[in-house]
Amino acid sequence: MAFDEDGYESADALAITSWEPEKRWVLDSGCSYHMCPRKEYFETLALKVGGVVRLGNNKACKVQGMGTVRLKMFDGREFLLKDVRFVPELKRNLISISMFNSLGYCTRIEHGVCKILHGALITVKGSKMNGLYILNGSIIIGNGSVASVVPHNNFELWHLRLGHVSERGLVDLAKQGLLGKDKLDKLEFCEHCILRKQHRVKFCSGIHHSSRPFEYVHSDLLGPSKTLTHGRGSYSLSIIDDYSRRVWVFIFKNKSDTFEKFKEWHTLIENQIGTKLKGLRSDNGLKFVSEQFNEFCRLKRIKRHRTVPRTPQQNGLVERMNKTLLERVRCMLLGARLPKSFWGEAVTTAAYLINRCP
Repeated sequence: MAFDEDGYESADALAITSWEPEKRWVLDSGCSYHMCPRKEYFETLALKVGGVVRLGNNKACKVQGMGTVRLKMFDGREFLLKDVRFVPELKRNLISISMFNSLGYCTRIEHGVCKILHGALITVKGSKMNGLYILNGSIIIGNGSVASVVPHNNFELWHLRLGHVSERGLVDLAKQGLLGKDKLDKLEFCEHCILRKQHRVKFCSGIHHSSRPFEYVHSDLLGPSKTLTHGRGSYSLSIIDDYSRRVWVFIFKNKSDTFEKFKEWHTLIENQIGTKLKGLRSDNGLKFVSEQFNEFCRLKRIKRHRTVPRTPQQNGLVERMNKTLLERVRCMLLGARLPKSFWGEAVTTAAYLINRCP
C-alpha cells in the first residue's frame, strides 16, 4: 500500500475494462475502500479530489469525492454503505471486504456464497457469478427508499388497505367475493410485516435424560426479596434433581452464602444416599461462577452446564419450579391472611408438599 499526499491509500482494485458501469456490486477482497463510478448512485456525496486508486493494470484513477450509498439487501433490509469513494474512471461498483473486517465484521465463503456477518446476523450476501461474488441486492436511488409503500398490484393494495392482513386471509376474502372483481396475484415481499411481526424462535425441548437419582441437578437463585423473612432472609436457592424431580429450597441472608448452602446440600446428599453428583446446570450469575464454586466443582469432578446470559429458557426446569413455588406461596399467604414476611416458611412448606404429591 502506498499513501498519496492527501492521506489516502492507493488501493489495488479489480479492473474489468470490458464491462460497462451498472448497478451490480462486486464483493472484493483486494480493494481497500468501497468505490463507485456513478454520481447518481450516492445518497450523499462530498466532492473533493482525494488521492488516487490503482487498478490491476497499474492505471491510476483519481478519487473525486466520498459519500454514502443506500442498498437494499437480499432480505429486503436497507443498508447504508458509508465512506464510499467516488471514482468515475472505474468500470465496476466495488464493496471492500477489508473495510467490513476493520469494523468488526467477519467474512465466510462457502458453496459459492460469500457472507459478511456481524455476530450471527448475515449483513451482506453475494453469489458467485463468472468467478466474482456479486452482491445479492440493489441500489436505492433518489426516492427509491419509499417505493415499497406504493402497491404494485391489487393483492398488495388490499393487503395495505386491510392493515397488513395475511395472504391466507386475503385468499379467503377473495373466495367470498368481498374484494370485488379484482384479480389477485401472489403477495410480494412486505418489508413492514417482516420488521413488525417478527418474534423469537421457539426454544426446543432439552434432550438430557438422567439414568439415576442425583446424576444431574438444576439450580437457580431467587432474590433479593423486598420483604425479609422473620429470620432476615432475602434469598432463596432452589435445587432440583433431574431424575426424580425432587426439590430442595434454602433461605439465607446474603447472596455470597450461595456456595456454602450448595456445599451443605452436596454433603447431605453424599452422606445420606451415597452417590456422587455428575452434572450441574445453572445460569452465569456471579454466585455460581465464583472462584470457590468453580474450584469445588473441579475437585468433586462435577461437570458444569451454564446457560447463555439473559436466556432463562435454557434453565427452564428450575425456572418453572420457582414459578410453581411462588404461586403456591402467594395462595397460602392469601388464604391464611398472613403478611408477606412469612414467605420463607411458606416456600419451604410448598417444597415439602411438592416432594410428596404426585
